[in-house]
Amino acid sequence: MKSYFVYPKDICKRIQELKTKDPAIWEKMGKRVFDAFIPFVVQTVPAYKKFLKQQGIQSAHIGGLHDIQKLPIIDKENYLRAFSYEELFSHKNFKDSTTVSATSGSTGEPFYFPRSDMHDSQYEYTAEIFLRNQFDVEKKSTVGIIGFGLGIWIGGIFTYKTFNRIASRLKSFTLVPIGPSKDLFLRTVKKFQHTHDQLILMGYPPFIKDIIDHAPAYGINWEKGRVKILTAAEGFTESFRGYIAKKTGIKNPLQDILNIYGTVELGTMAHETSFANLIRKIAVEKKDMFKEIFPLAHRTPTLAQYHPYLVHFEEQGGEILATGYGSSIPLIRYRFPDLGGVLSYDQMLEKLKGCGIDIQKEAKKAGIEKQILKLPFVYVYERSDFSVTFVGINLYPDYVRSAIQHKNVFHHLSGKFSMEISYDSKHNQFLHVHIELQKNKGKNTFLQKELEKRITEVLLRCSTEYYHLYTSGVQSYKDQLTPRVFLWEYEHPRYFKGGGKHRWTIAAL
Repeated sequence: MKSYFVYPKDICKRIQELKTKDPAIWEKMGKRVFDAFIPFVVQTVPAYKKFLKQQGIQSAHIGGLHDIQKLPIIDKENYLRAFSYEELFSHKNFKDSTTVSATSGSTGEPFYFPRSDMHDSQYEYTAEIFLRNQFDVEKKSTVGIIGFGLGIWIGGIFTYKTFNRIASRLKSFTLVPIGPSKDLFLRTVKKFQHTHDQLILMGYPPFIKDIIDHAPAYGINWEKGRVKILTAAEGFTESFRGYIAKKTGIKNPLQDILNIYGTVELGTMAHETSFANLIRKIAVEKKDMFKEIFPLAHRTPTLAQYHPYLVHFEEQGGEILATGYGSSIPLIRYRFPDLGGVLSYDQMLEKLKGCGIDIQKEAKKAGIEKQILKLPFVYVYERSDFSVTFVGINLYPDYVRSAIQHKNVFHHLSGKFSMEISYDSKHNQFLHVHIELQKNKGKNTFLQKELEKRITEVLLRCSTEYYHLYTSGVQSYKDQLTPRVFLWEYEHPRYFKGGGKHRWTIAAL
């Protein structure tokens, strides 16, 4: 379906239209796209045909977007891994793909997602808009240093390919694809910190923080107004944004620090904007507004805006579902799984008005009133599959479970544990694993160290992303990546109080 997305001839004109036109125009454009996309998938993807038949749904009765609620929810287990690989593609064909990315998932078995130029162009379009609208790359000579993983993982290669296309048009945008090598990244910053008007530091939030913290040791002094930050793979708090801004001398953290919401399945689906960041900042400060906009969230969510003609979002039962063609495997009502919600642009304005917030006045005060894009919002605050996100990697309970069930340690343990992402006063990130001992068993330093060793071994074996970061890092970074085990007495009231459903993860505050 080559007509799914066509790059606009005049991107500057499109940006202006996104700021000035009625937001209903973009919703209607999205309806036209998905009215064509849904029948395309139903008619040409063998696996989806079989899936609908298994669910007792007749393909002939499915039309466009108005029928989407009739369609079942799909995920990696009930759909992607349930059919032969070739059947997941339209006409069983993915030979026009130019790149393949993969993710490990909960089993440790990679799943591969090919992408063609059309799929890459969707992120190219999204990125060119935020690079122009927030980072002023067409006005300032820029060096973009890429610290996302370079390899089978989507982050680094995807970013380099799409940004390189943009750079070829802008003439003053230079890319340095490094990957998560702290030493080489910092040496590159030092080399180019004065050669261009600005630097864009790109990487997973904990990595970027590490870069910024260690910069003085390399003789780097951040100059005010010269640094932009682009992150992905996990959310962060407003205090983290403030920490990064203060350390780098960033003048406007709402504008200059941008986080992406994306997945290997659909690529970049949404991203923070100056406007979304302003709304979230105010919501964090005003509890009533927070509850109105994020009614189910018990922690600060990532709030992003998205293009409704590239991806269609729904919220069902508190979970986010997405429909789109971000890789060569088309997906309808795909569950990631992320907890969150969806709001149209007008719905967001109504909620803000109802809370007594004059958002246009606030935007002018924040100096971002000319950057507002009239696009819908999606927010996510937690995963519903009991996984945690650590240094940009999804880690699953099954990893820890297989480690603690080793014959050398399991006879000391009840089998219960909880994973928690913890932060120190400098916002450094750590993986804490709280493990319950058997009744009448006492704490044991040897057992604690043995469990840390076993869990690390399983993570290295099951997660290619973790393996890459761990084996390519210096010893101090390996120490930070190593899980920290805490042993607790049986039914300790803090983590293992009996009588309720056990939680395998503990939400960060």
